[in-house]
Amino acid sequence: MPLTSLLLGAALFLAGLTLATDYRGAAGTLAKTFLDPNQGDRAILRHYARRRIDHPELHYFNEGPRHPRAVRIGGGFVSAVGLVFLVGGALPLVRG
Repeated sequence: MPLTSLLLGAALFLAGLTLATDYRGAAGTLAKTFLDPNQGDRAILRHYARRRIDHPELHYFNEGPRHPRAVRIGGGFVSAVGLVFLVGGALPLVRG
């Protein structure tokens, strides 16, 4: 069981650290990929555009510059959780 915790902790820590430090624009890429409405279903966006209804996801372009910052903050939390798992896996190995 400690080995699983060590591997999970290392993976979470490295992934969170990558997002938190924005290594090679990882936070911006993640925000554009998962939060951009153009990555979603285009039929729904066309449906709203035909009826001239402002779709809530289209506010992404106004709020877009703030999304990478939120992803970086989330990456810091993921990194902290990864450290907890890493320590939790290392303690039984050190004690035993």
